[in-house]
Amino acid sequence: MRVLFAVFPATAHLHPVTPLAWALQSAGHEVRIVSHPEMADTISAVGLTPVPLGETVDLTAPAPDIGPQLDRVTRALSLTTDTHLWEILRRRVLPALAKYFPAGPAAAGHRDMLDDLVEFARGWQPDLVLWDPAFPPAPVAARVSGAAHARLMWGLDYFAWARQKFLERPERPGGEPVEDPQVAVVRPMLERYGLEFDEETLLGQWTVDPMPARLRLPLAVRSVPVRWVPFNGSAAVPDWLHEPPKRPRVCLSLGLTARERDKDSEVAISDLLDMVSDLDVELVATLNSSQLASLSGVPDNVRTVDYLPLNQLLPSCSAIIHHGGYGTYAAAVAHRVPQLITWEEGGDAMVTARYVTERGAGLAMDREHFSVDGLKRQLVRILEEPSFQEGAAGLYADSLTAPGPQEIVPLLERLTARHRS
Repeated sequence: MRVLFAVFPATAHLHPVTPLAWALQSAGHEVRIVSHPEMADTISAVGLTPVPLGETVDLTAPAPDIGPQLDRVTRALSLTTDTHLWEILRRRVLPALAKYFPAGPAAAGHRDMLDDLVEFARGWQPDLVLWDPAFPPAPVAARVSGAAHARLMWGLDYFAWARQKFLERPERPGGEPVEDPQVAVVRPMLERYGLEFDEETLLGQWTVDPMPARLRLPLAVRSVPVRWVPFNGSAAVPDWLHEPPKRPRVCLSLGLTARERDKDSEVAISDLLDMVSDLDVELVATLNSSQLASLSGVPDNVRTVDYLPLNQLLPSCSAIIHHGGYGTYAAAVAHRVPQLITWEEGGDAMVTARYVTERGAGLAMDREHFSVDGLKRQLVRILEEPSFQEGAAGLYADSLTAPGPQEIVPLLERLTARHRS
C-alpha cells in the first residue's frame, strides 16, 4: 500500500515517526514524507523520501495572534481557575495550529500547503495518511483523496484532551457562542473542498500512540499503542566514545527544538557547566555554535560537542540532565539512564518529570524553584544512590510491553483496508 506521513516542519517532529516509516518501508510499502520545503534534506538524510509542499515556515517568527481565540475559549471553558489547561492551550495546542489559522499574515502560504497537499494526494492516491496533530491540512487531503487516515502522536495527546474538554464544557444560558479553535482551523479547509466537519477530521479514524500506558491522558479515542523506538539522527562515532569513561559520564541535553529555534533555556548554560566543575564526573554537553559563543569558558571536566545522537552517547552515561522533552525521555528510558529534569509549566515536560520522579528513575526541579546548588545536590544523589538505576531499569522493562513499530504494520494494513474509500 501507499503510506503518506504528514509532518510539522521540525526535526523533533520527524525523528519520532522515522522508525515506523522505516518499518512500513521494510515491509514493502511505498512511503512518502510530506512537509514544508525546508525539511526535504532532513527527511532524505534519514533514508526516507520527501515530498516538499507549500512554503517555507519560519518557526522563529511570531505566530498569528491567538489572543482573541484564547480569550473566547477561556471564557467558554471557565478556565479562570484551571491554569494548567489554560497553559496547555496557550503553549501547546493553539501555537501549533496558529500556523494554519485561516486569517493572518501567513494565511496565503498555508492555503498553498493545503492545495498542494490535496493535489498531490489526488495524484499519488495514498491508501493511508499518518498525520502529525499539528498538521491540520493532512486529514482534509486524506478525505478528499479517499485515504484512510490516523494521527501519529509525538507526545501527550493534548489536542484530543482539549477537544474533549471543550465538548464537556457546561452549557451556560445566554452564554456567548464559541467555536472550538481547532474546528475553526479545519472548517475553512473543509469548506474549500465541499466537505462537512466531523470528529475524525480532528482526531483521525484512529491514533497511533507511542506514549506509555501509565502516562496517557484519559481520553475516549481509538488508539493503536506502539513502543517509542528512539531515533536521534546519525553521525560518525567520535574516537573518545570507543573507550569506557574513566569516571561517571553525565549528558546535558537542551533538546532539538531549542537548538533549531536558537532559543536558549531560561537557565544559563554557563551555570550548568560550572555546577560540575568540582565533581568527579565527565559532563558531555551538546551545544551549537551560538550556545558555545555565549560561554566565557568551559571547565576541564566538561566536553562540548555540536551534535551527537543520544543513542550513541547514552549507553556510556550514568545520568542525563535535560529539559523534559519526551524524545529525550524516551532515549534515556531505552538505555536505562537515570534522569535529572528541569522543567517549566506547560506541556509534556511537567508530566514527564513527575512520572520519572514517581517511578524512582530520577529527580526533577521546576524553573520556579530552580537553583544551581539544588540541581547539583540532585545530580550527586542520582549518581550515588543505586535506587535510581533500578528505577530506570523499571521504566525500560515497562517500555518493552508495547509492540514495536514493525509489529503493528499488519494491524495498520487491516485498519487501512477497513477505512479507506
